[in-house]
Formats: sequence, structure tokens, C-alpha cells
Amino acid sequence: MKKIVSLMLALLMLSASLLVACGDGSESTDTTVAPGTTEAPGTTETPGTTETPGTTETPGTTETPEDPEKPIYNTITVAEAIELCKPDGYLSTERYYIRAKVTSITNPTYGAMVLTDATGSIEVYGSYDADGEKRYGEMAEKPYKGDEVLVSCILQNYNGKAEVKSAWIIEFAPATPDTDLTNYKDMTAAEAREAQLGAQIKLDGVVARITYANGMIPSGFYLVDNTNCIYVYDRDAAGRVKIGDTVTVCAAKTYWILESEQANAEKFGYEGCCQLESVVDIKIENTNADFDKSWITESTVKDIMETPVDEKNITTTIFKVNALVKKVPGSGFTNYYFNDLDGKTGSYTYSQCNGGDFAWLDEFDGKICTVYLSVINAKSTASGCVYRFLPVAVIDEGYKFDPNDAPKFAVDYYGLPQFETLYTGDPALELVTSMSSELLGIEFVNITYKSSDTSVIDFVAEPGKTVMHCKKSGTAKVAVIAMYSKNGEGYIATGEIEITVEKPDDIEYITVRDAIAAQVGETVTVKGIVGPSLINKEGFYLFNDDSFIAVTTTTDVLATLELGHEVILEGKRDLYNNPTKGGSEYGQTCITGCIVKVNYYGNNEYKTDFFVKNMTVAEFYDLDAAKDYSTTAYLLKGTVVEEGNGFYTNYKFTDGDKKISLYCSDKSQYAFLADFVGQEITIEIAACNWNDKSYYAGCVLAVITEDGKVVNIWNFDRF
Repeated sequence: MKKIVSLMLALLMLSASLLVACGDGSESTDTTVAPGTTEAPGTTETPGTTETPGTTETPGTTETPEDPEKPIYNTITVAEAIELCKPDGYLSTERYYIRAKVTSITNPTYGAMVLTDATGSIEVYGSYDADGEKRYGEMAEKPYKGDEVLVSCILQNYNGKAEVKSAWIIEFAPATPDTDLTNYKDMTAAEAREAQLGAQIKLDGVVARITYANGMIPSGFYLVDNTNCIYVYDRDAAGRVKIGDTVTVCAAKTYWILESEQANAEKFGYEGCCQLESVVDIKIENTNADFDKSWITESTVKDIMETPVDEKNITTTIFKVNALVKKVPGSGFTNYYFNDLDGKTGSYTYSQCNGGDFAWLDEFDGKICTVYLSVINAKSTASGCVYRFLPVAVIDEGYKFDPNDAPKFAVDYYGLPQFETLYTGDPALELVTSMSSELLGIEFVNITYKSSDTSVIDFVAEPGKTVMHCKKSGTAKVAVIAMYSKNGEGYIATGEIEITVEKPDDIEYITVRDAIAAQVGETVTVKGIVGPSLINKEGFYLFNDDSFIAVTTTTDVLATLELGHEVILEGKRDLYNNPTKGGSEYGQTCITGCIVKVNYYGNNEYKTDFFVKNMTVAEFYDLDAAKDYSTTAYLLKGTVVEEGNGFYTNYKFTDGDKKISLYCSDKSQYAFLADFVGQEITIEIAACNWNDKSYYAGCVLAVITEDGKVVNIWNFDRF
């Protein structure tokens, strides 16, 4: 009898042990459970044992580890996790085990990731170490894309979507690359930059700078060796590295262009951001090393900006420059500019975080610094490609301008840039005769000019100014001489440019009114006077005596034009609208892609006799968008008001009853209106509809005051 009782007791003990190992919901005092299996607060149930709602079956599969000393886990599949989360507002009160592969890290700071197994995928809101104490970003050893993980987690239905919350990473196994790495060829950074599109590259280097996407999530990094630099775009890889790490990457060569900008980039010969992407393997050493600077050439911001995009791809290499760092807050964003020593030649940083990723530059605001500067890409628009910067390193070395360089600076930044190499008429160009710079501590550098052939190019001294005139056809060399004196020392520099004067052949052209009547899509050659600037478009209004039309062009062409020039342009008669939207809006009549066939120059006034007078703001507001009013200008009386929020501000024009929207991207494009806010004034305004609205917005051509006109010259000031 005693033997039977003993046998029954042994069986009961074995049964209890099996129940604990299988996680059936019973309390357990098993001391072999691994760290990270802590029971959820408020419950005594073992993780992974909750029954699926609506069923009495327990989800999960008990694993059988190869190592008998390893803990036993009752895991559920991703599909089972999703099934558990079906009830609205579901939030588990206990923790479950899921074993799956990490298919992406969406936020390396908080450890947001996607887990995938054979049954499906599920998003992880945030992850921690095995004790639930350190966030993913604080962990010294952690899983990455491709690794297999075992997590203990809470499940929830968040806004109708199954989600893992608070995933504790119990264990993980690094992934074995499923790509044949022998296909990746060892290259230097210089060789990688010259490699063909799609080349498989293995590259060693030091991480010099990390870039960030929206939400301050690492998106890529600059990799530098002793030959050059190249950008590596890969979010998973970027989330693993730190500045100063020495890494080896296996990745593919590519050139990146924003999809919406590809057509414009092709038009101007820009091949895209020179980079590596699709990292298949990365090895990281935490060396805290400085990047090699021995190969970096010294340059200027001006020289960088003047490098043609179609001649040399300078993206993602590094230059050493002296630059003025300038912080410019906007509405809901901040731009950081790197300008040359003239304080204006330069560009802004490329940010996907509204400038937040460059807050580290605040300490350099307003200072001339030594900058290791890179062009990360070129914004490609219909008017041209504009470089955008990535500062790799900035050092405040207490820059002091050498007065010995003042004359050369005056020649290069103020003297020579005034001239074109070809003139087809007499520009009667008033020239700069002196320059000073408070920024550089320069006072009065004298600038003079000399022509090698005054019958072609002549400089005429007029009261208070020097004017250049083009005379007969031919070629002349123009010398620019700058002289500067300081503390009894004299300095001098000379620059030279060859200029050709070529009187144009007779060119057939049509009037602006004829261009308006031309067929959409037809190439037209039209003569007129350069009038006020467009806003939020690179271009201006072209005037004849009785009509005008909007024209768009490139920034390079705009740089050669001024208000009042008489020109012959060639471009496409166009119509800005989007009939696929199914609306009835007419759109914007215009000529696009204009080039200058002849520039006769001059300071001609545009005609306004044909402007519609005695128009009210309400009548303008009620213009029928289904009809073409985009070639009509009006005289309106009213008041300029400012409206907006933390992210966007704009000027509007009102008579106290109705308000007209002024087409722009930001009020800064209408800076000349700032002095008139709140005042009752008269404006010249054109109706415009560049973006398929059901109403006409306005483009202010000029403000009429008692002292004359203040004309909109936005684009002429910028280029």
C-alpha cells in the first residue's frame, strides 16, 4: 500500500512539473527561469499563457531547447499575437513570448522595429533589455535588422492595429548574411565615387557625420578614408554607428535624386547625390577616431556654388572653407546658411527635421568659421539646380581677415562678377567703384577698370559713377584693379576678363499679345520689357505697350537680367493647370523655359495704361477661375495684412470685407510689403493661378506711393 501511495505522489509531482514547464497559468517557483521572464504586475500568470478570447485553447508552443540547461519558453506566433489583439482597445495584462526576425528598425532610439515570422509581421512600439530597464538605444549589445530575437512583450490593439508594446529582448542571434560578400570589391572612397552605377563595393572608413530623417531618426552617414569621402544611405546601418566609429560596409553604388525632381535634374545634367546604399553587411569598431583630412582641398563657398552640376559631381565629398554661419528662423523651421566672406554667396543645409538636426550649429551663428563642408545634393527645379550643404565639422578658430587679401577679395567678389562674357547691346552698366565690409573689417577698397580696346568696351566717368558702354562688335580684355591702404601699408590686386560684343542679326519675333494668342505647346520668340518679378517661381512678367505675360526661366538667365531690360526671349507657350483633377479652373497663361536670344538692356519702364482701374477687392475676389484673367493686371486700393500660424505666415490684401490671397510660399518673398502693413495703399496686382485653385490669387507688381513706385524685384535681388 505504501508503495502505491509513493508512486501516486511521484506522478503528481511530475505532472505539476510538466504544467509549470508548459506555462499553463499555474503559479511557479521554478528558479531556472531566465532574466526577463518577470511576471506582469498585477498577475501571477506565467507569460505566454493567456487564452485567446472566445476560445478555451491556450495559444503558444512550448520550445524544446537543444541545451537542456536553457530556460523553456512558451512562444506564440505573430499570427497568434495579431489574433489576440482583435478586440477593440485590447491590452494584455500579462507578457507573451514571440520569437521572430527583425525585418527593420524604424526608430533606433526607442527600439521601434518590425518583427516577422512565417505567419506574418507586427510592429513593435518600443524595446528594452532583458530586464526592461534600458531602452534599445542605451543597450551595448542589441539586435539589428536580420537578427532573430526572442522578446517578452505586452500586446495591444492601438487604433485598430495589432502592436507589440514594451518588448523585452530576452535573447537574439546575429544574422548570417544571405549575400555572397565575395562579390563586393575592395575600393577606396575615391574609387567608390568613380565606380559605375550598381557596383558592389566594400569600403573601410571612419564615420564623420550622421544624417537624420523626420523624427531625428538616423538615415545615413558620411564615410571617410585617406582618399576621399562618400555618403552611405541606409537607416538600419546609420542607427548602429556613432561619429568616430571605424566601419567596413558592403553596399551598392547609386546616385539619388528625389523622384519629383528627376526630370529637372536630367534637363540640367545633374546625375544625383553620389552615395552607397542597400548595405548588406557592416562591421563596426568603436574607435572614436577623427576622420582623415589630409586629402581635403581648400576652397571657397563661391567656388563650390559656381561648380556646374553637369561638369563635375561634387556631392558628398568634403571641402575646407572659411564660411559665415547664419541661423535664420522661419515659421516652424530653422534654416542654417553657410555663406562666403561677402556674407551672401552660399546656400542652406539640407534638413528633413525642420532644422532640428543642425541645432548643434547654434554656437557658431554669426561667426566666420573653418568649415569642412559638403554638398549633399542639388535641389532640381525647372529653373536650375541649387546645391544644399551638409557641414561635416565646424571649428571656431577666431577668424581674422588678412588685409593683404582685401584687394583680391574686392576683385573676385565685387569687380569681376559684374560682367558677362558676351553682350548683344549696350548695357550702360553702372559699376562698383569701392567696397567696404564691416564683417571683415575692411574700409574703402578702391576699384577701377581699364579696357584693352575702348572702341569695343569703354568706361565713362559720369558724375558720381563709372559706366561701362559696349560700342562696336569685337573683343576686349577688361582689367579690374583694386587698391587698399591700412596702417600705412598699401595692397593691390588685378583681375581680368575677356568680353565679346556681338551685334545681333535680325531676329523675327512676335508681340506679347501674339504670344498670348499662340497655341499651347508652340515655341514662340517674343520681344518685350522685363517687368516685375514673379513670386514663388523663377521668372518675371514680360510687357509690351498693351499686354503682359508671365515667363519662367532658369536662375542663370535671371542673373543676367534686370528690371527694365529690353529682350527677345524664346520659350514654350504654356498653360499651368491640371485637367486630370477634373476641375473647371483655367490655370495660368505663361511662357516657360525661356532663353534670352537678344538683350538690348536699358532702363525702360513697363507700360500700365491697359491696367484695369476702379476695381474693388471684392470684384477681384469674385473673378471666375474658369476664365483666363492671368494676363490681366489691376489697380486696387486696400490694406496689407499679415496672417498665419506657427508654421506659416503670409500677407493678404483686404478692403475690410474681402481678402485676396497673395501667391507665395512664405511672407519673406514679399519683404517689400513689410513697410506697408496696416496702411491703406494702392497696388498694381496681377491675377494668377499656378496651383489649380478654384479662385485667383494675386501677385503684387508694385506699390504706388506719393514718392513713386516700389516695384517687386524679388527674383532680381536673389540672382
